[in-house]
Amino acid sequence: MAAIFMCKTAISAYLEEYLSPFLCGYGKGFSAQHALLAMLEKWRISLDKGGYGGGVLMDLSKAFDTLNHELLIAKLYAYGFDKKAVLLIKSYLTDRWQRTKINTSYSSWYELLIGVPQGSVLGPLFFNLFINDLFFVVKTNICNYTDDNTLYTSDMNLDIMMNKLECAAKNAIEWFSFNGMNLNAKKCHLIVCGHKFENMICTVDNSQVIESPVVKLLGIQIDSELKFDRYIETICKKASQKLNALSRLCAIIPFYRRKMLMQAFFNSQFSYCPLVWMCHSRHINNKINNLHFRALRMVYADELSTFEELLKKDDSVTIHHRNLQFLVIEMFKVIKGISPLFMEHIFTKNVNVYSGNVSASTRSKSYFYNNVNPKKVNYGLETLRSLGPKVWNMIPNELKDETISLSVFKNKIKKWTPSSCPCRLCKDFIPYLGFI
Repeated sequence: MAAIFMCKTAISAYLEEYLSPFLCGYGKGFSAQHALLAMLEKWRISLDKGGYGGGVLMDLSKAFDTLNHELLIAKLYAYGFDKKAVLLIKSYLTDRWQRTKINTSYSSWYELLIGVPQGSVLGPLFFNLFINDLFFVVKTNICNYTDDNTLYTSDMNLDIMMNKLECAAKNAIEWFSFNGMNLNAKKCHLIVCGHKFENMICTVDNSQVIESPVVKLLGIQIDSELKFDRYIETICKKASQKLNALSRLCAIIPFYRRKMLMQAFFNSQFSYCPLVWMCHSRHINNKINNLHFRALRMVYADELSTFEELLKKDDSVTIHHRNLQFLVIEMFKVIKGISPLFMEHIFTKNVNVYSGNVSASTRSKSYFYNNVNPKKVNYGLETLRSLGPKVWNMIPNELKDETISLSVFKNKIKKWTPSSCPCRLCKDFIPYLGFI
């Protein structure tokens, strides 16, 4: 086992300069949230200018089980692995057998001629290496996480954008065919964002894919307006059901177990990809806060205190404020250079044009450059690239020190409660005047 881990470490270190920066699956410091943010922020930039964004969600059948061993070995040669290393990996992949058991009956033994060993530490690494050249073949961007691949692009002209998507889909299908991977064209989906008067149709593998108003990608429901109210409504419904179950147990379980169950039943519902959906409506924010208030009342058996008093008693913050904490943690990762490279296009560092280094004079206040001149609220003002630098400027200066570690920053930021947040969820709304 130790030898396998050493082999994985050596292969990962060697392939680091060759793997695409958009290959988000199984990479250290990468997550599904990063893959989605790269796509959504690119769409929002185009939509804010009056353009369009679109993507084709491609479904592969049994992707891990269809990798050709001989082709994988050939790709290892192409990436510069020497003969001894390739022979070692070949011996690891070959002479593997499997059979199926149903009750007390067994099938015959069959040798595995394709596929990577699942459940192994090397399997995901080999899969990433195998699909890496897809990023060089397809001319559009790819939202990738493991075997989920979404081709996406944006343009000011709708017809040009659709043509880009069709060409990219054609190139991707040819690559899948040449590499022995099976595309299920009937399960592909198309989403198009932007103002238009008709539903769009894209040709994928000789099949007509009609635009869907809502698609599910990496567990997140994405609609054509990039509003996540429907997705969060689903989360709130699940959280409410969990709280109903917790309410039946509150009278017979001790306090520490009630608090632990609240973490598992409620907080965990809002922990997946929070930066993707954090710019939602005030109506949804009120619904989340009401559920949170209800959960705290049950945990502390307190029906008299206000929501703010219960938060103080719990030493916690609202879900929205917690999302703001996640936002500045991600920006701190960009500073430390441990975030995916494409995140630097969302959070642009303020660089001194004379020295080429981050300006020391602006480090405390303007570490990130806000280059957004929004024309629309949803696609310009309420975006991570616009909101992030403003929220970063709100945190204490001692937390902006580059010398502190990520773990220390995370511990300290949990105690920070944002005040005068610039987002519309935190602003007061006065009828006939708007947000103040």
